[in-house]
Amino acid sequence: MTQAAPLLPVALGNLDFNDMEVQTWLKIHAERKATRDVLKHPLILLGAGSVLAQPFVNYTIAHGKVLALIDNARAGQTLHGIPYVGDAALPNLLAKTPEAIGVLCCGSENAIAYFTGAWGERPQPLLSYFDVLSQLPPEAAGHRLGFMPSFSDPDLAMALHEKAKAVFTDALSRQTLDAIMLYRLTWDSRYIAAIARPEKAIYFELEAMPLGEHEILVDGGAYDGDTVRSFSARTKGRYDHIHAFEIDPVNADAFTFKTQEMPNVTLHRVGLWNEKTQMGIEHRPDDGSRISKTSTIMVPLDAMDNLDLGPVSVIKLDVEGAEVQALQGARKLIANHKPKLAISAYHRADDFQTLLDTVSDLRDDYRLTLRHYSPIIYDTVIYAL
Repeated sequence: MTQAAPLLPVALGNLDFNDMEVQTWLKIHAERKATRDVLKHPLILLGAGSVLAQPFVNYTIAHGKVLALIDNARAGQTLHGIPYVGDAALPNLLAKTPEAIGVLCCGSENAIAYFTGAWGERPQPLLSYFDVLSQLPPEAAGHRLGFMPSFSDPDLAMALHEKAKAVFTDALSRQTLDAIMLYRLTWDSRYIAAIARPEKAIYFELEAMPLGEHEILVDGGAYDGDTVRSFSARTKGRYDHIHAFEIDPVNADAFTFKTQEMPNVTLHRVGLWNEKTQMGIEHRPDDGSRISKTSTIMVPLDAMDNLDLGPVSVIKLDVEGAEVQALQGARKLIANHKPKLAISAYHRADDFQTLLDTVSDLRDDYRLTLRHYSPIIYDTVIYAL
């Protein structure tokens, strides 16, 4: 029987990877996981319609024992002969096959909470598909999740932890750092669940990002305007200006439509970089468009320092791995105005190293905190005040 693995018996916030007890536990965990073969068990895939999880769903159907795919929107359909059913069918499936293991294929806070509640307390575990993917070949992850091996490299994770714990000094940041690194090494979502903040609080959580009146925001990676709408709500509309940057033409059009009633908003159809140039982008409507050297869709990039943005007081960056270059392009702005920063720190395996070094190079008087806003690997944010 496959059961949930025991958690590391060390309180989050006190993790020391040099401790022999921790090293022994990690070794035992890896050995135990290596003997686990999830695909030999009957499986129920929950939230199986997730676009990001489709390579995993297809691989698991081909190589495992999948009983059913739970997805209300596709109920009544089939995939490779396996039925999609609504979540109302879950109790009957579990009654007929009590030994079935559940695998969460979704990534949103609400979906995971819903399916976790529907699964209930059972002898067999409800696993995250990230956990299962960590034992499968690359084809099961697909190219969008091909980053997983680099994120879970033990030497890198431990080195990043050692560097970052000297920077993040408040208790919640230390706990968040420990949980993220243990999650990368084990892909056990219970570590993330212990520290995750509400998804809707990202970037402008009161304790992490205090806002006043007359703020000037730079929103790097503005998507469809979700961040600027949150910013407007937090400031009760009493901001001076918003400069939104979005390179994806589909997202930029959606931004224009969804923010047309908001005053003092300028949309720059330009990507943030450390110089004026142009590059190709790959459009990923469900996973963030990003710079691509092979794409023929060319977009302009520029540095914040080259633009007349005024005395910017807040910079939010979620630019699909170009955060370092965007910060480098704001060197003068940051030196002159010391804006508050909210920087996404999950696109690259070494983000903690490169982002912390970059911020330190720009200014040495920022106070840094770390928060996480998702039940999976995405949406880690470094705040600088």
